[in-house]
Amino acid sequence: MALNENVVLEQNERIAELVRTPAFLVAASSLTGLAVATSVENGIAIGAVSAVAIVAMALVARPLRALTGIWTRIPVLLMVSATIVTLVSFAVRIIDPLIYQNLGIYLPLAAVNGIVAAFIYDDGFAGGPAKGSTMGTALFCAVCAFCTLTFVGFINGMFATGAVFGLTMNELAASPIAIFGTPAGSLLVLALVCAFVNSIVDAARKSAEGGER
Repeated sequence: MALNENVVLEQNERIAELVRTPAFLVAASSLTGLAVATSVENGIAIGAVSAVAIVAMALVARPLRALTGIWTRIPVLLMVSATIVTLVSFAVRIIDPLIYQNLGIYLPLAAVNGIVAAFIYDDGFAGGPAKGSTMGTALFCAVCAFCTLTFVGFINGMFATGAVFGLTMNELAASPIAIFGTPAGSLLVLALVCAFVNSIVDAARKSAEGGER
């Protein structure tokens, strides 16, 4: 029995260590918007909405915990997150109705990021480069969501249509790569971003170890 408990504890420690890495935060903050980040404009819009949802729900997570009970917590979080995303969606609709139409159902889905942020930061979660600060971690996630989805949209738009910011590159437009502009292509780009983040973290760790010797 003790052996099983030790195994469980070890697995929990490994999971906790994994979810506090910058690469995991990058992936988790971007997943809900990947499918619709098919152009740089769409990437910027869904990235901004996701970032606002993450920061807003991280700010209200603990106050809501103090005001809600165990049975009302989840419904209240759902309503607050959906309200925040709906208000931001109205702003997107006013700024650019075409992008609002392109994003469709994926705009409300950004509320999922807000719900996850509320549960995570409610428990004092801190990871990535801001290991000592819960709010710093939330801001890092928000920046990651915006930058990653913008980059995914840029790559998808460039290789799928050859068009970026209204400019068309004839060579790419003449021979588009089919995988880009699809969810599979977005996941591929996200994997490359996570690999890049891991390489930076690894380089920083080796540099710190070298400085201590």
